[in-house]
Amino acid sequence: MSAVPSSVPSTGLASDAGATTTRPRPLWMRVELWLALAVLALAVPIAVAVRQHRAPRELPRLGHIAAFSLTRESGAPFSSKDVAGKIWVADFVFLGCTESCPMLSTRMSHLQRTIVDEETKTSATLPVRLVSFTVDPLNDTPDRLSAYATHWHADPSRWVFATGTTADIQHVVAEGFKVGYGKVDDGAGAFEIMHGNWLVLVDAEGTIRGYYSSDHPEEMTQLTGDILTLSAAVKS
Repeated sequence: MSAVPSSVPSTGLASDAGATTTRPRPLWMRVELWLALAVLALAVPIAVAVRQHRAPRELPRLGHIAAFSLTRESGAPFSSKDVAGKIWVADFVFLGCTESCPMLSTRMSHLQRTIVDEETKTSATLPVRLVSFTVDPLNDTPDRLSAYATHWHADPSRWVFATGTTADIQHVVAEGFKVGYGKVDDGAGAFEIMHGNWLVLVDAEGTIRGYYSSDHPEEMTQLTGDILTLSAAVKS
Protein backbone atom coordinates (compact mmCIF):
# COMPACT_ATOMS: atom_id res chain seq x y z
CA MET A 1 0.00 0.00 0.00
CA SER A 2 2.86 2.36 0.68
CA ALA A 3 4.85 1.72 -2.49
CA VAL A 4 5.08 4.62 -4.90
CA PRO A 5 1.86 4.80 -6.93
CA SER A 6 2.31 4.72 -10.67
CA SER A 7 1.23 8.34 -10.86
CA VAL A 8 3.69 9.78 -8.38
CA PRO A 9 6.91 9.96 -10.41
CA SER A 10 5.20 12.08 -13.06
CA THR A 11 5.18 15.84 -12.71
CA GLY A 12 2.79 16.31 -15.62
CA LEU A 13 -0.72 17.62 -15.14
CA ALA A 14 -3.22 15.18 -16.56
CA SER A 15 -1.15 12.01 -16.29
CA ASP A 16 -1.43 11.52 -12.55
CA ALA A 17 -3.90 8.75 -11.74
CA GLY A 18 -5.44 9.69 -8.41
CA ALA A 19 -5.16 13.40 -9.19
CA THR A 20 -8.24 15.55 -8.96
CA THR A 21 -9.43 18.47 -11.02
CA THR A 22 -11.20 21.08 -8.91
CA ARG A 23 -12.24 24.69 -9.22
CA PRO A 24 -10.93 27.11 -6.60
CA ARG A 25 -14.28 28.20 -5.17
CA PRO A 26 -14.07 29.12 -1.45
CA LEU A 27 -16.66 26.63 -0.25
CA TRP A 28 -14.58 24.66 2.20
CA MET A 29 -16.55 25.90 5.18
CA ARG A 30 -19.79 24.35 3.87
CA VAL A 31 -18.88 20.69 4.13
CA GLU A 32 -19.36 20.04 7.86
CA LEU A 33 -22.07 17.36 7.47
CA TRP A 34 -20.11 15.45 4.83
CA LEU A 35 -16.99 15.63 6.96
CA ALA A 36 -18.85 14.35 10.01
CA LEU A 37 -19.73 11.22 8.06
CA ALA A 38 -16.10 10.88 6.93
CA VAL A 39 -14.97 11.18 10.54
CA LEU A 40 -17.14 8.23 11.56
CA ALA A 41 -15.90 6.15 8.64
CA LEU A 42 -12.25 6.76 9.51
CA ALA A 43 -12.32 6.60 13.29
CA VAL A 44 -12.64 2.82 13.63
CA PRO A 45 -9.74 1.72 11.37
CA ILE A 46 -7.36 4.25 12.91
CA ALA A 47 -8.31 3.22 16.44
CA VAL A 48 -7.81 -0.42 15.53
CA ALA A 49 -4.34 0.28 14.13
CA VAL A 50 -3.25 2.08 17.27
CA ARG A 51 -4.60 -0.63 19.59
CA GLN A 52 -3.16 -3.56 17.69
CA HIS A 53 0.36 -2.15 17.22
CA ARG A 54 0.96 -4.46 14.29
CA ALA A 55 4.39 -5.93 13.87
CA PRO A 56 6.75 -3.42 12.23
CA ARG A 57 7.31 -3.92 8.52
CA GLU A 58 10.25 -2.85 6.41
CA LEU A 59 9.36 0.43 4.75
CA PRO A 60 10.75 1.31 1.32
CA ARG A 61 13.04 4.28 0.72
CA LEU A 62 11.52 6.29 -2.11
CA GLY A 63 13.69 9.36 -2.45
CA HIS A 64 14.94 12.24 -0.37
CA ILE A 65 13.35 15.66 0.18
CA ALA A 66 15.86 18.40 -0.60
CA ALA A 67 16.21 21.45 1.62
CA PHE A 68 13.42 24.00 1.24
CA SER A 69 12.48 27.39 2.69
CA LEU A 70 8.84 28.52 2.79
CA THR A 71 6.43 30.54 4.94
CA ARG A 72 3.95 29.04 7.38
CA GLU A 73 0.39 30.17 8.16
CA SER A 74 1.57 32.40 11.02
CA GLY A 75 3.80 34.35 8.63
CA ALA A 76 6.93 32.89 10.22
CA PRO A 77 9.59 31.16 8.13
CA PHE A 78 9.22 27.42 7.72
CA SER A 79 11.98 25.25 6.33
CA SER A 80 13.20 21.70 6.14
CA LYS A 81 15.24 22.43 9.28
CA ASP A 82 12.00 22.68 11.26
CA VAL A 83 11.17 19.03 10.55
CA ALA A 84 14.71 17.66 10.68
CA GLY A 85 14.83 14.75 13.07
CA LYS A 86 11.03 14.44 13.01
CA ILE A 87 8.66 11.97 11.42
CA TRP A 88 6.30 13.98 9.25
CA VAL A 89 3.33 13.56 6.97
CA ALA A 90 2.74 15.88 4.02
CA ASP A 91 -0.33 16.56 1.95
CA PHE A 92 -1.11 19.01 -0.87
CA VAL A 93 -4.20 21.21 -0.84
CA PHE A 94 -5.56 24.60 -1.81
CA LEU A 95 -8.29 26.66 -0.22
CA GLY A 96 -10.50 26.91 -3.28
CA CYS A 97 -10.74 23.12 -3.53
CA THR A 98 -14.18 21.67 -2.77
CA GLU A 99 -13.70 17.99 -3.58
CA SER A 100 -10.52 16.19 -2.55
CA CYS A 101 -8.99 18.80 -0.22
CA PRO A 102 -11.66 18.54 2.52
CA MET A 103 -11.02 14.80 2.63
CA LEU A 104 -7.26 15.32 2.78
CA SER A 105 -7.65 17.78 5.63
CA THR A 106 -10.03 15.38 7.39
CA ARG A 107 -7.35 12.68 7.23
CA MET A 108 -4.72 15.04 8.60
CA SER A 109 -7.05 16.17 11.38
CA HIS A 110 -7.57 12.55 12.41
CA LEU A 111 -3.84 11.94 12.40
CA GLN A 112 -3.40 14.92 14.70
CA ARG A 113 -5.96 13.50 17.14
CA THR A 114 -4.44 10.03 16.89
CA ILE A 115 -1.02 11.41 17.80
CA VAL A 116 -2.45 13.25 20.80
CA ASP A 117 -4.33 10.13 21.95
CA GLU A 118 -1.21 7.99 21.64
CA GLU A 119 0.85 10.51 23.60
CA THR A 120 -1.78 10.58 26.34
CA LYS A 121 -1.86 6.80 26.52
CA THR A 122 1.92 6.35 26.63
CA SER A 123 2.83 9.55 28.50
CA ALA A 124 5.47 10.17 25.83
CA THR A 125 5.85 12.83 23.18
CA LEU A 126 5.90 11.50 19.62
CA PRO A 127 8.35 13.17 17.19
CA VAL A 128 5.63 13.60 14.55
CA ARG A 129 4.60 16.68 12.55
CA LEU A 130 2.00 17.31 9.84
CA VAL A 131 2.64 19.67 6.92
CA SER A 132 0.03 20.82 4.39
CA PHE A 133 1.55 22.46 1.32
CA THR A 134 -0.67 24.73 -0.74
CA VAL A 135 -0.56 24.18 -4.49
CA ASP A 136 -2.11 27.62 -5.09
CA PRO A 137 0.45 29.91 -3.45
CA LEU A 138 -0.65 33.01 -5.36
CA ASN A 139 -4.04 32.94 -3.62
CA ASP A 140 -3.32 31.02 -0.43
CA THR A 141 -1.61 33.70 1.62
CA PRO A 142 -0.50 33.09 5.22
CA ASP A 143 -3.56 34.98 6.51
CA ARG A 144 -5.94 32.78 4.52
CA LEU A 145 -4.07 29.64 5.53
CA SER A 146 -4.28 30.74 9.17
CA ALA A 147 -8.07 30.94 8.94
CA TYR A 148 -8.13 27.53 7.27
CA ALA A 149 -5.92 26.07 10.03
CA THR A 150 -8.27 27.47 12.67
CA HIS A 151 -11.25 25.90 10.92
CA TRP A 152 -9.56 22.50 11.15
CA HIS A 153 -8.47 23.02 14.78
CA ALA A 154 -4.85 22.60 13.78
CA ASP A 155 -2.39 22.70 16.67
CA PRO A 156 0.39 24.99 15.38
CA SER A 157 2.97 22.98 17.29
CA ARG A 158 1.98 19.87 15.33
CA TRP A 159 0.40 20.92 12.03
CA VAL A 160 1.89 23.51 9.67
CA PHE A 161 0.31 25.05 6.55
CA ALA A 162 3.05 26.16 4.16
CA THR A 163 3.11 28.54 1.23
CA GLY A 164 5.78 30.39 -0.74
CA THR A 165 6.64 31.49 -4.23
CA THR A 166 5.35 29.44 -7.14
CA ALA A 167 8.90 28.31 -7.88
CA ASP A 168 9.47 27.23 -4.27
CA ILE A 169 6.24 25.22 -4.17
CA GLN A 170 7.10 23.62 -7.51
CA HIS A 171 10.49 22.66 -6.11
CA VAL A 172 9.05 20.99 -3.02
CA VAL A 173 5.86 19.39 -4.33
CA ALA A 174 6.62 18.37 -7.91
CA GLU A 175 10.38 17.93 -7.78
CA GLY A 176 10.74 16.78 -4.17
CA PHE A 177 7.63 14.67 -3.56
CA LYS A 178 7.09 13.81 -7.25
CA VAL A 179 3.42 14.76 -6.90
CA GLY A 180 2.11 16.33 -10.09
CA TYR A 181 0.13 19.55 -9.91
CA GLY A 182 -0.51 22.68 -11.91
CA LYS A 183 -3.06 25.22 -13.11
CA VAL A 184 -5.03 24.78 -16.31
CA ASP A 185 -6.97 27.70 -17.80
CA ASP A 186 -10.55 26.61 -18.50
CA GLY A 187 -11.01 29.29 -21.17
CA ALA A 188 -13.71 31.11 -19.20
CA GLY A 189 -11.53 33.37 -17.11
CA ALA A 190 -11.05 30.80 -14.36
CA PHE A 191 -8.63 27.95 -13.82
CA GLU A 192 -8.52 24.40 -12.60
CA ILE A 193 -5.83 22.81 -10.45
CA MET A 194 -4.59 19.26 -10.79
CA HIS A 195 -3.00 17.77 -7.67
CA GLY A 196 -2.36 14.36 -6.18
CA ASN A 197 -4.56 13.01 -3.41
CA TRP A 198 -1.72 11.48 -1.42
CA LEU A 199 -0.49 11.68 2.14
CA VAL A 200 3.26 11.15 2.11
CA LEU A 201 5.28 9.79 5.03
CA VAL A 202 8.79 11.18 5.56
CA ASP A 203 11.26 9.87 8.11
CA ALA A 204 13.62 11.73 10.42
CA GLU A 205 16.34 11.86 7.75
CA GLY A 206 14.04 13.42 5.16
CA THR A 207 13.56 10.19 3.22
CA ILE A 208 10.15 9.41 1.73
CA ARG A 209 8.91 6.10 3.15
CA GLY A 210 5.43 5.79 1.67
CA TYR A 211 2.56 7.25 -0.35
CA TYR A 212 -0.97 6.64 0.94
CA SER A 213 -4.18 7.37 -0.95
CA SER A 214 -6.62 9.52 1.02
CA ASP A 215 -9.45 7.72 -0.80
CA HIS A 216 -8.84 4.40 0.97
CA PRO A 217 -9.35 4.06 4.76
CA GLU A 218 -7.22 0.91 4.87
CA GLU A 219 -4.24 2.91 3.62
CA MET A 220 -4.82 5.47 6.37
CA THR A 221 -4.76 2.59 8.85
CA GLN A 222 -1.44 1.45 7.40
CA LEU A 223 -0.09 5.01 7.56
CA THR A 224 -0.92 5.20 11.26
CA GLY A 225 0.94 1.98 11.94
CA ASP A 226 3.94 3.11 9.89
CA ILE A 227 4.08 6.41 11.76
CA LEU A 228 4.22 4.56 15.07
CA THR A 229 6.92 2.23 13.72
CA LEU A 230 9.15 5.09 12.62
CA SER A 231 8.48 7.04 15.82
CA ALA A 232 9.55 4.09 17.94
CA ALA A 233 12.81 3.90 15.99
CA VAL A 234 13.50 7.59 16.56
CA LYS A 235 12.79 7.36 20.30
CA SER A 236 14.98 4.27 20.66
